[in-house]
Amino acid sequence: MRPFIFLRVFRINQCLMLVSLLALLLGGAYYPYAVAARERGAVQAMSWSVAGKVIMVDPGHGGIDPGAVSRTGVLEKDINLQIAQRLAAMFRQAGASAVLTRDGDYDLADREHLPGLTNRDELQARLGLADKHHADIFISIHLNSYPSADCEGAQVFYHPRSVESFRLAALVQQELIAVLGDQYRWAKGADFFVLRDVKRPAIVVEAGFLSHPREGILLTEPAYQNKVAWCVYAGVVHFFAGQPAPKSPY
Repeated sequence: MRPFIFLRVFRINQCLMLVSLLALLLGGAYYPYAVAARERGAVQAMSWSVAGKVIMVDPGHGGIDPGAVSRTGVLEKDINLQIAQRLAAMFRQAGASAVLTRDGDYDLADREHLPGLTNRDELQARLGLADKHHADIFISIHLNSYPSADCEGAQVFYHPRSVESFRLAALVQQELIAVLGDQYRWAKGADFFVLRDVKRPAIVVEAGFLSHPREGILLTEPAYQNKVAWCVYAGVVHFFAGQPAPKSPY
């Protein structure tokens, strides 16, 4: 290639990179720059692992089902959707096909107009979408709540029957601890309905406690939601890159 042609191509590539960066920043800065640059670089270097994957991102609750409600009236369903949208954007930027089970405030089973349907029907509709899109993994985003205001911390759940779900959960939990802080929680097995379908690795991410005075406020902040989404994204990148499940630090 002639030198002047090479230089022109190089400058065009530089411009494209700058345009992409500006689009990221103007679009809400999906990548949390409070995360250490070394960690961001390591994850981004492995982002090839999610390219071409189909990832089902499930914002829990919606419509007539608000989920948990904070003391100040913040609804879990709204925060779940915001975190899920940020997470889906990260996957798409890495070349994955990220599909949201819902992209608005509605009930997947339309129980508001079909009162005979149950919560099980609504959850089954979410799993049905994962089958329809041939999802490689299923990630359900939720928030926790407890009568005691002392409880805090993000935690990832998996079904005990699925070894790969455990590996995914442990890798995501490791990122949550590294970025959000050591909160003495580790990936935990649970028999949740959306985890019983072992056709694909599946996890439930409880991003924090709405009932905790400090964490409940943090969960409403875009910067903190970005951090949570980044942790899930980074864990998934490590998962598809073939990293083994880390051991619990506790």
